[in-house]
Amino acid sequence: MFSLKKKCLSALLLTLLAFGLNPARGVAADQPYRVLMLLWNGKTEVERGFEEAMAEFDLPVEFIWRDAARDRARIPALVAEAKALRPDLICTWGAAVTLGVAGESGKADPATQITDIPVLFTMVPAPLESGLVTDLSAPERNVTGTTQRVPVEAQIKAIRAYRPLTRLGVLYNPADPISVANVRRLRELSAPLQFELLDQPVPLDKQGKPRAAALPELVGRLARREPQFLYIGPDAFIGEHRQRLIDQALRYRLPAFSASELDMRDSRALVGLVSRFYHLGRLTARKARQILVEKKNPRDIPVESLSRFSYIINRSVAKRLALYPPMSVLSYAEVID
Repeated sequence: MFSLKKKCLSALLLTLLAFGLNPARGVAADQPYRVLMLLWNGKTEVERGFEEAMAEFDLPVEFIWRDAARDRARIPALVAEAKALRPDLICTWGAAVTLGVAGESGKADPATQITDIPVLFTMVPAPLESGLVTDLSAPERNVTGTTQRVPVEAQIKAIRAYRPLTRLGVLYNPADPISVANVRRLRELSAPLQFELLDQPVPLDKQGKPRAAALPELVGRLARREPQFLYIGPDAFIGEHRQRLIDQALRYRLPAFSASELDMRDSRALVGLVSRFYHLGRLTARKARQILVEKKNPRDIPVESLSRFSYIINRSVAKRLALYPPMSVLSYAEVID
C-alpha cells in the first residue's frame, strides 16, 4: 500500500511539473510573484534599484504600487487592502509605513496589522530604536529589511576628513525616539572622540508637536556658539524642514553635514556620508529573492545596511562658504552641484 501511494505521489509531481506547475507555490511556475509596494512619498532611487535587480534575477514579478503620500491616516486602508490582496510579499518604505503595516515587535495586532505575510522594509534608519525588531541578526517575526543608517562613528570621521571638529551643533525633535536615540549616541561619543556636542531640542506645542516657527531662532542660537558643522540626523521633522533649516544656517556661514543622500541631492548640505538609495534598493531585492525563491522565513533573515558608503560634497556650497575640501578627500569623494 505504501509503495502504491509513493508511486501515485511521484506521478502527481511529474504531472505538475509537466504542466509547468510549482508545488511549493501551488500556482503555475510562470505566474508572477505578487509584490505589494507600499511607499511613503512616491518612487525614489531605492525602487529603481529594487526593480532593476529583480529583473536581473529573471523573476516574474507583478508589482502593485500604493503610496501613503506622507499621510499616516492612509496607512490603515493600505493594510486593509493588503489583507484582501494576500500578496506573496509586502515591501514598505520608511518607519511610518512599516510600523503602520507590521506594528512593533511583540505588540503587533493581527486585526489591524500584517502578521502572516512576509514584510520587507527599507529606508528605516533605526529598526531597533523604532521597535520593529529586537535583534538585527534574527528578527524573529514576519519582518526583515534594510536600513540606510551610517554608523555615527563613521560620520564623525567623515566630518573630520573635511575639516577639524571641536564643536558639533544639532537640532532635534525631542518627541521622536529615533532622533533622541541618535543624539544620545552622539553624546556618548563626544568625550572619547573629543568634540563638544551642542544639542538643542526643538520646543513642542500644546499638542506635543515640534514648532517649525522656532527653527530660525534656534539656528541663530547655535551659530553664535560657533560649531564647525550643523548635523542633520535621522529625524523626520528635521528632514521635512531641512531646506529651510540649512538655508538659515548658511546665512551664518554654518555648513551642514548629513548622512542622508536625499539631503545631499535636494538641499544645500555641504558634505555627507550616505547610503546610496539605488544600492540599498538592490540589497533589498536580494532579500526579496531569499523570501520568494529560496523560501526563507523573514524571521531568519538579518536586517542589514550597506557595507560601503558614499562621500558626497556640494561644490556650490563649498564655493559659497570658501570652505574647500582637502585634496585627499577629493580622491574618493563624489562632487555634485
